[in-house]
Amino acid sequence: EFSTNIISAPIECIKLIDTREGVESGEEKSRSSGTAFFVSNKGYLLTNNHVVKGCSLSKISYFNKEYDAKLIATDKTLDLALLKVKVKPKSYFAFSKDEPKKLQKIYVAGYPLGKGLSDDLKITTGIISALKGFEDNSNEIQVDAAINPGNSGGPIVNENGELVAIAVSGMKKAENINFGIKSSAAANFLKSNKVKPNKSLMSFSSDTDDLLEILEEGTVYIFCD
Repeated sequence: EFSTNIISAPIECIKLIDTREGVESGEEKSRSSGTAFFVSNKGYLLTNNHVVKGCSLSKISYFNKEYDAKLIATDKTLDLALLKVKVKPKSYFAFSKDEPKKLQKIYVAGYPLGKGLSDDLKITTGIISALKGFEDNSNEIQVDAAINPGNSGGPIVNENGELVAIAVSGMKKAENINFGIKSSAAANFLKSNKVKPNKSLMSFSSDTDDLLEILEEGTVYIFCD
């Protein structure tokens, strides 16, 4: 069970779940893992705070090599964490200059079920369903794309490969109701920690090969050592 919170509702008990792999009954296990992504060419990474919480040392796997990831800052309220590794990434994500819109097509990249499923990056697609998250959280969006344990901290991008949100949680026993932290909230988090978010200047759609390249070169598997 990948449970983080139980909230009473008039009709039934609604359970909000995180999307990290390897955590049972809310306990922090050394085998927990998730997804992270590069936000600069200097090795800065974003993921969820709950992915790295309790880790004595986080590591990433990037093109079949492992690197130690230094924790720079966290925001428990937003559920974000900033890390840095000593590597120059092949690609990193620019932040969308546009506000998210309902029905907007999005892509989610990550490592659902960790590397137990396979070490290949998995990509799902869907739309933005709502511009607020659970309990009217205005820092989040709701999407219908499949997000599973292991997707936590992964990028949610538009058709240009620009960051729209960060995968964070879903609703248990509710189909296609998942949430992402808005890129605008993540940009403020970066700026407060003296990391400049890169805004995209593109206004055209990338083709699928370009999009795939950005996702595969900018997204990493992150785990506790």
